[in-house]
Amino acid sequence: MKAKVDIPIEGELIKTILTHTHNLYGKEFFRALVRHLAESLKVKGAWVTKLLTAENRLQSLAFWLSGGYVDTYEYDLANTPCEQVVTKKSCLVVSSNVVKLYPKDPDLPPLGAVSYLGYPLLDENGEVIGHLAVLDDKPLYPNELQEALFNFFLQRANGELIRQEYVEQLQEKKKRLTSLIDNMQEAILELDAWGFVRMSNPAASRLFGIDSSAFSGLLALGLFEQETTRLLRTCLNTLREKNTLPPLEKSNEEGHILDKEGKPHPVFLSLSHYSIKDEPYLTLILKDLKPLKRAESRIKILEDEISNRHFRDGENVIGESPAILQVFEEIKLLSNSNATVLLQGESGTGKEVMARLIHQSSPRTSMPFVVANCAAIPANLMESEFFGHEKGSFTGALQRREGRFSIADGGTLFLDEIGELPLELQPKLLRALQEGEFESIGGSKSIKVDVRIIAATNRDLYTMVQEGRFREDLFYRLCVIPITLPPLRERGKDVILLADQYIKIYTKKLGKKMRPLHQQQIEILLAYDWPGNVRELQHIMERAVILSPGEEIELERFIPIRGQVEKLVQHQLPSKILTQHELIQLEKENLLKALARCNGKISGKTGAANLLGIPPTTFHSKIKAFGL
Repeated sequence: MKAKVDIPIEGELIKTILTHTHNLYGKEFFRALVRHLAESLKVKGAWVTKLLTAENRLQSLAFWLSGGYVDTYEYDLANTPCEQVVTKKSCLVVSSNVVKLYPKDPDLPPLGAVSYLGYPLLDENGEVIGHLAVLDDKPLYPNELQEALFNFFLQRANGELIRQEYVEQLQEKKKRLTSLIDNMQEAILELDAWGFVRMSNPAASRLFGIDSSAFSGLLALGLFEQETTRLLRTCLNTLREKNTLPPLEKSNEEGHILDKEGKPHPVFLSLSHYSIKDEPYLTLILKDLKPLKRAESRIKILEDEISNRHFRDGENVIGESPAILQVFEEIKLLSNSNATVLLQGESGTGKEVMARLIHQSSPRTSMPFVVANCAAIPANLMESEFFGHEKGSFTGALQRREGRFSIADGGTLFLDEIGELPLELQPKLLRALQEGEFESIGGSKSIKVDVRIIAATNRDLYTMVQEGRFREDLFYRLCVIPITLPPLRERGKDVILLADQYIKIYTKKLGKKMRPLHQQQIEILLAYDWPGNVRELQHIMERAVILSPGEEIELERFIPIRGQVEKLVQHQLPSKILTQHELIQLEKENLLKALARCNGKISGKTGAANLLGIPPTTFHSKIKAFGL
């Protein structure tokens, strides 16, 4: 078509355009481009757009109109001249009357448009990604020179839009990758070939206790324990020399980092490498092994407990006697306290059961309850069991091991049979209780823990202090809240409640059906003094359930006859065979006779208990049991 306006293309014009745009990218590039395009063609407006395919709209990247920029301009494709450019992927020239040809385009009249020229912008696959257009308020008949000029701008716009699309895609991928790395539970460190940290993720900051801003440029070798440092140094040396890693025995190496307190912290270490522009990088993925190690230690302790304990089922704490209710009340008052507790009482009175109850009633109930039986741990291993040891700290220490204080961190440590603790270990235990810190065997750093202590003993610790067999300062540190558990003989009819509970447990376990205890068996249970306390009752009821052939428990076979009744049978009635019921009646009568002879006095040298050769507490228990 013959042009009415002749615009020459001069070398100086091209040079000026290139000078003003060659260092510009993105938004600034497009703004400069549309301005120069409009001014070169001497038209009213020029704009470059990006196609929003899903919305079927065009979004302006830059719009020059009437000597100024239009900041935001977005519009529907439908019923516009741009629609033909996009759908047909071809140039469209409307030399005049553009408003009449596209009457449904609401933007043309306000712009004062008369003519329009538009070209599609295509990606490398030939798909439309936007368009470049001009409009004017007078007719436009482009000649070859004008078309060449427009094409020059078109190529620049097309190249920049493709570049911008790539940048956006890369940014989106980077954003997703960053999000993935930042949300990983494993710590990630990227090192250059000399071992300096170039990138880290939040998990690494948490693991090492180092702020993310402090990681960049940090020499990573100083973050690891000596043996792991040697491994990393070997990997970095090989990476610099051969751009590869040395052969490793396994993909995941177990090593140790140094935490913010300088203590070794176990990790799984996964190593890989890559290069960017011939620059090698080493990537470390670190998985925290401390929870796993702690879990393994807890499992081992539980296995040891189970193998050393005859009974763990049904450890419900029951009882209605005033003596045990008083204990429950004291434990209730401890529910919001972290105070150290010393449980005292005869062997078999349920000290561990009460310790668990105290733990479960405390704010630490969701944290570990760890048991250390001082009587069951060999003396030469006790320090290691309590405080742990480092690898190689003694013969047989093939790997680092956490002690029970570390495992119980945040929870409760139950020190059973504390009276058996060797005197030489007591100062270290005292320090752990007072300061909340200790050193493992072979370790040089203090380890801080938050542990609540519950100790238990069936020995008279005060007497041991007087005899020099137990430290006085440790005794008073343990005896903050002393609780004495009553023996079973002082708990009256609690023995029946406990017996019924054990019968239910063992019959369910064995799949047996047993009749309830009858009155004569109840009297037998009440009459016996239970020197082994609840533990003895538990074992007797288990034997009775297992070895009774029928549905009735043959309890009489399993409770031994002791004390004065046995003597009466052997010496006073040698020819008479008595039933269990007759033995109980005989014991009742014997108690009454002793009381009558001592004028109702029970204690002391002239009391009925001394006459029968039994403790006054046992005499009182029998009076309650028989209802005398």
